[in-house]
Amino acid sequence: MMGVLGFAPIKLDQQVNDKLLHFGIFFVLACFLYFLWNLNVKRNLILATSMLLILAIGSEFIQGLLPVNAFDVQDIIANLTGGITGIIVSSLIDYCIDIKRENKRRFGGKREAEYQSALMEEESFSL
Repeated sequence: MMGVLGFAPIKLDQQVNDKLLHFGIFFVLACFLYFLWNLNVKRNLILATSMLLILAIGSEFIQGLLPVNAFDVQDIIANLTGGITGIIVSSLIDYCIDIKRENKRRFGGKREAEYQSALMEEESFSL
């Protein structure tokens, strides 16, 4: 849908900031691209960044070939800024999820066993 709207001959009012739309759409696109693959943080980062660079720059070159839209370097900058921000936010979220998952795997079983044994000791003392 974003691709269709990007190449459609739509003229926006002066009240709508075109660069803000580019930033927002590529931010969302970067988040989707990052979480598309279920790989580790480094591989997700590499795949999402390479796809985003191709889409952010390539879409503006294609728009330059169309008679309705014009090529704009500021649109490329807005695309890249939104995409890079989306990838940074997504990778930080993914990193925090991985740390939490690793801590739960590493220490979760031990803490749960200690908690259960403490409960059993309390019950034995109360009887």
